Amino acid sequence: MEASAPLPKGYPVNPRTLGDYLKQYRIDNGYTAFEVSLELEVYESTIHKWEGGDSKPTPKNKQKIIEFMGYNPMLTKTEYHEYIKK
Repeated sequence: MEASAPLPKGYPVNPRTLGDYLKQYRIDNGYTAFEVSLELEVYESTIHKWEGGDSKPTPKNKQKIIEFMGYNPMLTKTEYHEYIKK
């Protein structure tokens, strides 16, 4: 049985904020903060601020993040099931 590789420094094991989920998604999918900043049309420093909890995305940027990730990680299971029924 092989040991799994250690998680990268700062990896959000128990994400709570959209910034945490973005960082987790970014790392899991091999994106740099710079690449995500290009996708979301914001400065790289903005990505770091969101991921570090120093600022929160605007509603417009929240929507961009959700579209980039392909899902809204902030929905509860109940909300998610209601959402996919639509």
